[in-house]
Formats: sequence, C-alpha cells, structure tokens
Amino acid sequence: MRRSRESPSPRTAATAETLFPEGFRTREGDRFKLTVEAQETLGLLAEQASAGGWVSPLGYNLTVSHSHRFVWYRVAKVATRTIRHHFASHGVSLDADHAMRVRYPTAAFSDYLKFAFVRDPLERFVSAWQDKVVNMNYFKFDETTHARMQVVEEFARWTAEHDLGRVPGTDQHLALQSRLIDLSSVDFVGRLESFDRDFAEVCDRVGAPAVPTRPQNQTAPGGRRDDVSDELRELVAGMYRRDYQIFGY
Repeated sequence: MRRSRESPSPRTAATAETLFPEGFRTREGDRFKLTVEAQETLGLLAEQASAGGWVSPLGYNLTVSHSHRFVWYRVAKVATRTIRHHFASHGVSLDADHAMRVRYPTAAFSDYLKFAFVRDPLERFVSAWQDKVVNMNYFKFDETTHARMQVVEEFARWTAEHDLGRVPGTDQHLALQSRLIDLSSVDFVGRLESFDRDFAEVCDRVGAPAVPTRPQNQTAPGGRRDDVSDELRELVAGMYRRDYQIFGY
C-alpha cells in the first residue's frame, strides 16, 4: 500500500487505502471492462489526480498481469493477438485483460514492467487499411464510399481529416502510436521489425517462457512496402509525423 507524503484529508486517506495493484482487473466474463470496484476506486482517485498524481492524466488500452507484474500498453495492429495468445498459452494470468481507454493508478504500478510495441507507421497504416477496409467494412462506410476506399490513398485522405492524437475520439487502429503509450512511464518499447528479440527480452524480464510465437494476425508480419505511391508516403508522413520523430522510423 502506498500513501501520499502529505497529510491527506479523510476522503484522500480512504481513497489511498484502496490503492493496491491487485485490485486493478477486468470483470470475469468481460475482459473489456474493469470491475465495479476498480472503476469506483479510479473514480475517487481521479478527483484528486491533479493534486496527488494518483492516476495517469490520459487513458490507455491496457493489459495487466499481477502474477508477472507487468503493464502492457496495447498498440492496435502491432502483434497484439500474438502477444496475448503467447501469454494466455503459457500460464500468464491477465488480470486486466483488455481494458480500453482507462486512466490507471501510476503509483500502484511503479515496480511493474511497463512495455509496448510499435511499428513503422506506413506498414501499420497499410495493415489497418487491408484488414479494416478491404477485408471488412469495419468503419461502416456506405456502399459507394466503401468502394472508393478500396484505394488506399482515398482511405489515407479520409484518415488525414481526423485528429489522430485524440483518444477517445479516434479509432485505436488509426491513432498515433505515441498517444497509445504512456511515454512518461513506459520502461521498454519493442519494435515489430525486431519482434522475436524484443519480445524475448520482455518475457525474460517478466518471467514468462520465451519460445517462438506463431503470428495470430496475418496482417501483422511484413517488411517495408516498396510498392506504395509517393502520395501515400507523403500522407502517412504528415499524419504520423510525431510517431516518426519519437520512435525514429
């Protein structure tokens, strides 16, 4: 249990009393939602966030294991199915399995490994287009628009009209990777391009088996595309400029 160094008010003390990492978990039978108790605790902590720094100022898509003491910031279209399948297949309990856009108690996880994986923004965007537009009408375009969006440049022009740093508000498959990761707290950022090596390091650090993984998402693997147009490269470079700058792609 962790307490504020300042003398807390009775309400603050009652809130701090409930701040323990094992209480942060998703519901049994619903891996997308936090338990009622966790939601109530976060709500109380959020009231004091600006003063005490108890919770992250922004919400993230999180998977948490208390047994292996890690927080994984999930970045859509970057081997998320592969990572989850590996953990689930090797006895790693996922207590907060698929929490979406939640603010979390940063102090409670100070000694947990916090990690994420990123990917070349161009590769990630093309993968999202192939999976969510070509293979399905995930964005629910009308028939005429969906036909037009089969051209990746058209989809890029549509995407460029959105604020990709606004979460919630932007679909997780298109949002900036740098917005999906708590950059002030993350301990390790791996890359899809060196996934086997980087994920083996994560497994070693959290005490999970580091064995070869079979990709669960067929659009995840792949090297840099050389057959994309200059227009697409320019559009993606503009939309994801912050990702290119932060992650060095």
